Amino acid sequence: MRTHSLRTVGSVLAGFALVLAGVSAPAAAADPVNSWPQYGQNALHTGTNPGEHAFNTGNIANVKVVSRAHFGDNTTNHGGPVISDGKMYVTNFDGDLSVFATAGCGADPCEPLWRAHIDDGTIDSTPAVAGGLVFVASTNIHQLFAFPAGGCGAALCKPVWTGRMLDGATGSVTIAGGIAYVGDFTGHLYAFRAAGCGKATCSPLWIGAGLTNESLGTPAVGNGFVYVTSFQSTPDLFTGRVLAFSIAGCGASTATCKPSWTADIGGPGQAVAVAGNTVFTGSSTLFGDGVNTEFHLMAFAGGGCGHAVCKPIRTYFTGGFGVEGGLAIAGNVLLASDNDTIDPRFIGGVFAYSVNGCGKAQCRPNWMGLSFATAPASPPVVVDDVVLLGKGPASGFPVDSGFFTYNLRGCGATVCEPISLVQLGEQEGYLGSPLAVADHKIFMESNDNSDGHSYVYTAALT
Repeated sequence: MRTHSLRTVGSVLAGFALVLAGVSAPAAAADPVNSWPQYGQNALHTGTNPGEHAFNTGNIANVKVVSRAHFGDNTTNHGGPVISDGKMYVTNFDGDLSVFATAGCGADPCEPLWRAHIDDGTIDSTPAVAGGLVFVASTNIHQLFAFPAGGCGAALCKPVWTGRMLDGATGSVTIAGGIAYVGDFTGHLYAFRAAGCGKATCSPLWIGAGLTNESLGTPAVGNGFVYVTSFQSTPDLFTGRVLAFSIAGCGASTATCKPSWTADIGGPGQAVAVAGNTVFTGSSTLFGDGVNTEFHLMAFAGGGCGHAVCKPIRTYFTGGFGVEGGLAIAGNVLLASDNDTIDPRFIGGVFAYSVNGCGKAQCRPNWMGLSFATAPASPPVVVDDVVLLGKGPASGFPVDSGFFTYNLRGCGATVCEPISLVQLGEQEGYLGSPLAVADHKIFMESNDNSDGHSYVYTAALT
């Protein structure tokens, strides 16, 4: 394991002072909690941690892998780790939830503090932590599982409650306003009370209904709506939509609700994120009897358009491959992981755009962060002025994995080199699972093919 320093950029320190003569300054707001409790860090899926300030462009090249957490054997999935209250939670495809201390264990590798297991189940998503519970959903067992986040005093814990679903889950659980949202393979979006219902098995508060031939991704919540993208399949076409449901449901307990509005997103849904009153969607290549475009990143009015079916207010160039892993939003910068390119001499890693657009219906990237291989990629992550992007293969070495780092402000040119590549290992298997950044550490899941173990690698300043 080693760190490749490609470029060092001086750090920029900024500060301000508030002085109001004769007027008392307002009480300082509480510092944000340094955690990464769910996919995208929050229900908007911005991919930023406002409580983490350990990393910047001046020191990120000094980050190295410092420990590993062993959570299974040859069982990595598309989910990533989450961090809450000094604990790291991660799932695997064998149906396990494993929990570790983010501070490490003094050994290499670390073994779980405790685990939970879904009998005969598989998990292919990121857990979510809220209200003293950790939530996971299975791809083949039709239930939402809520386990005690603090453990149960034993090595293997059982769920506090489970939620009834009609099909297996196809995305991660999102928590917002005390409600747990999750989608399934046949177009259902479920809203459960996160605290449970006082019984061992709970029914959803309401169910949103898409089409039976579309599987739903990980929901985002904002503007009074739950937004979710879909992978819609027919014998002749693979494409996708965004569906927006009112967070209030549709008025009756356990009712089945239609979306408030929908929109075509030009390909199978990959991601959704919210900034203010705008919702952004990312899709991948459209297959079949349709026209694939080079604009797979779209912006919609968060409240809809007054019609059942809406058009985007603008689109962003992604190339024909579309969005590979996901989106992030940091201030006025919109980021998308992308294997395409705006320069045929280079392979793309991350594209950066203006959140507010470019004054035109179609916008080009402000800059592209290059990478060295067309490969599965994570959603981008932003910490202060640094962008992180997991990839595997990463360096062009056939089977390595690791994460690239970039300057959020770009480099003054259209194509920007990474600041560094932190390589996890040279014999790795990586599926594009999300990264997490909290507790002054960076967490990335990958499979070490040399020993067959699935690890969460922890990187930190050294």
